[in-house]
Parts: sequence; structure tokens; C-alpha cells
Amino acid sequence: MKTLFLLGGGGAIGGAVKDFFTQQGYTVLAPRSKELDLSDEKAVVTYMKQFTTPVDALIFCAGHNDPAEVGQLTTQEIKKTYQINTVSFATIVAYLRKQFEQRKQGHILGISSLYGTISREGRAAYAMSKHAMNGLIQTLALELGPHGILCNTLSPGFVMTPMTQKNNTPQMIETLARKIPLGHLASPQDIARVAYFLCSEQNQYITGQDIIVDGGFMAGGFQHV
Repeated sequence: MKTLFLLGGGGAIGGAVKDFFTQQGYTVLAPRSKELDLSDEKAVVTYMKQFTTPVDALIFCAGHNDPAEVGQLTTQEIKKTYQINTVSFATIVAYLRKQFEQRKQGHILGISSLYGTISREGRAAYAMSKHAMNGLIQTLALELGPHGILCNTLSPGFVMTPMTQKNNTPQMIETLARKIPLGHLASPQDIARVAYFLCSEQNQYITGQDIIVDGGFMAGGFQHV
């Protein structure tokens, strides 16, 4: 039985990923925030020093996004966003790297965002963290490719989640849906199915890529959000 180590399994997308992989026969290890506080660098190091379970895939789905425009955005908020969204991911990969290399196989997937490619007002900290995640994954693809490990990011477009509803008014969500060629926001399950493809045996040759799953939004609908 294969094992997935999933961070952020308590969120809407993470929960869908957990359910889908479980349905495919995976054992899913998904520590909650009480077990692993990704905002605390020391807590992440302490947890990973004790983590010895062999894993076939790592998916980092945790995320922090508290919109604020530059000028109101504090250094503390930038650091918190980076720590949760990027630094903790890099730390976890560093601890798992040796076991992946020894096994000569595996998949690493970071759940990024359209804001790892473009941005939007009030999303400076979040966009910065996701651009950094994409750069990390590209570097990992180069370093780990010779060991048979495939590393990618998956960038969801607009997904109907509590975070989307928190950060957008109902009117804005309706506007976004009209700008998506498929005419509706994604479901968490839409993202989970692509995550499974990228981290399963079905994917043998895609690495170093940012796979955008947005219903066609980036093909042109992003203008004047």
C-alpha cells in the first residue's frame, strides 16, 4: 500500500485530496495543526526530526491568505504567510529528501495558485509566497530528477471553498464565474483528481511544471478582475 504525506488536509482542497487518495487505496498521513503547527518553524523541525515513515508522495496543501494592500501589510504578516506557505514546505522537503533519494522514486507536489503567476490587489504576501513555492519546485525538479523524483506545482484557479467565500463577496464570485470559460468555479474534487494524476504512477515524465487548473480563466478572463 502506498503512503501519502499530506499537509493542509483540514482545508477544503486538502480534504478532497485526502478522500480521493484514500479511495485509491493510499494510506494518508495528514497531521492537523494541533499536531504540526506550520506557522512555527521550531515545531516543524521538531516534528520532522521524529518523522520516519516511508512515503511515496508528499503534497503540501496548507495555505495562509489574509488580504492586505501594500502600505497596510505588515512585515509580521509577510513573515507569517511565507512561513506557512513556503518555508515550512521547504523544511519538510529537506527532511524527506534523503528517503526519497534512497528509494529512487516519489512525487512532490506543492499546491500553488494563479497568484504564483499573476497577482491581484491586496494579495502581495500571498502572491510572493506562491511565486517562491514555484521557484522552489523548479529547483527541486533539477536536483531530484536524477534520483527519479518528480516535483510539480498545481495551481488551482478559483475554487468554491470557505477561503474563497471569506475573501470575496457573493457578487465578486459571480463576476469571477462569468470570466471563467467553463462558467463556474472549480470544486475541491476537481483539484484532487489532478493532484492524484500528478502524484501517482500515471505520471512518469511531468516534472518541474506548474499545472494550472482554472477552467480556462488564464486564457484571457483574468483581465479586470
